[in-house]
Formats: sequence, structure tokens, C-alpha cells
Amino acid sequence: ADSRQVELVAVRTQVEELKSRVGDAAREFAATEARLAQERSQSETATRDLTDARGRVENLSQRVTDLDRQLIVQVKEAEMLGNRVTDLETRLATQGKLLAEREFENGQLKQANAAAERTVQELREEIAATSGGKSSVLEKLRQEKAAVEEQLRVARDERGKLQRDINAIQQQAESSWATERMENALLRERINDIAAEVAKLAIQLEGPNSAIEAMLAAEPTVPAKAAAKPANGAAPGNGMPEGGGTLAERIRALQSHASRARQQGA
Repeated sequence: ADSRQVELVAVRTQVEELKSRVGDAAREFAATEARLAQERSQSETATRDLTDARGRVENLSQRVTDLDRQLIVQVKEAEMLGNRVTDLETRLATQGKLLAEREFENGQLKQANAAAERTVQELREEIAATSGGKSSVLEKLRQEKAAVEEQLRVARDERGKLQRDINAIQQQAESSWATERMENALLRERINDIAAEVAKLAIQLEGPNSAIEAMLAAEPTVPAKAAAKPANGAAPGNGMPEGGGTLAERIRALQSHASRARQQGA
């Protein structure tokens, strides 16, 4: 009877231990199910974020393609403007030659006019010394003088017109080049901004082993004070460094801005 009681106590002890182990296993199973549900929720959230990021990458890629097309159009327009400026420079050189020829002709006409005036004066003195009246020779000389003066006036008018044409051509060429440089600079800034945003999304998609992240780590960091202010005086946006900066600086600025946004949202 004593041995049976001992066996019964031992069996009860084992049953209690098994019940305790079953309870522990049930609690571990419940905790595991809770963790699995949490991991599934996090996985679904990550999948949605990945889908959204891919959509944004596709949209940004389309924008880059559109900007590439615009850049090609701008380059073609720049080539056309360059050809036009070359044509205007050729016309300017031609007008300069014509102006020089007119000036040379004006000099010759001035010399001829001075010689004619001296001849008229001499003839007047001779006529006054001989008869004191008018003659056909004097009248002819006066007519020749008037014709020479008229030619001189026409030459001066043509010279003024040529000078005005040259000034207008120079102003047109300078205005065309200034507008083209400003448009190209703005287009390059837009392409750099979109490229930085695409690179940031690519880093998020690739994860901690991103090749772009390694390139950024190898790229030396430029102090913030070294960035130049924008040429047009506009304030920098989206956390970008002033004056645009390099592509690496733009990507770092976007990462910093996204990190601050997550911290504020948290």
C-alpha cells in the first residue's frame, strides 16, 4: 500500500508537471501567433510601401524621359541659335566692310570737295580781278559743288543707317545667347533634382547593401557653408543645398529631409 501511494504521488507530480508544460506551451503558442500576426501586418505594410515606391520610381523615370526630350529640343534650338548668330556675325562683318568702304569714299569726297572749294575761290578771285561779273564757268563749278555736297550727304545717311543695323544685330545676338544660357541652366537643375529623387528611392528599394549608398559613402562631404546661393535668388526647397550642389549632396539632403519627416510623424 505504501508503494502504491508513492507511485500515485509520483504520477500526480508528473501530471502536474505535464499540465504546467502544456500551459507554458499554450502561452508560447499564443505569443508566437501574436508575433506572426504582427510580422504579417508589417510585411503587408512593407509591401504597400514597396509598391508605392515602385510607382513613384516609374513616375520619376517618365519625368526624366520627358526632360531628356526637352533637353534634346533645347540643344537643337541652341544649335539653330548658334547658326543664326554665326550668320549675324557674317552679316556684321559684311556691314563693317561696307561701312569702311563708305568711310573711304566719304574721305575722298571730302578731299574732292575741298579741292573744288579751293578752285572756286581761285576762280572767284580771278573773275573779280578781271571783269567783276558772273560767267558760265563759275556757274558750272557751283553746280558741281552742289552735286558733290549732295553725294556727301547721301553717303553720311547711308553710313548712319549701316551703323544702326550693326547695333541692332549685336543687341539681338546678345539677347538670344543670354536667354539660351538661362533656359539651359534651369533645365539642368530640374534634371538633377529628379535624378537625386530617383537615386533616393533606388536606395530604399535596394536596402542597406545598396551600391548607391556605398558610392555616397565614398563621396567626400562638402561643408554647407561652401554651397553657393542660387543664381536667380530663389530659396532652396525640399531640403536641397543652396545652388543645387552635386548629385551626392542632393541625395543626402533628400535622405535627411525624409528622416526628419519620419521623426516628426513618429
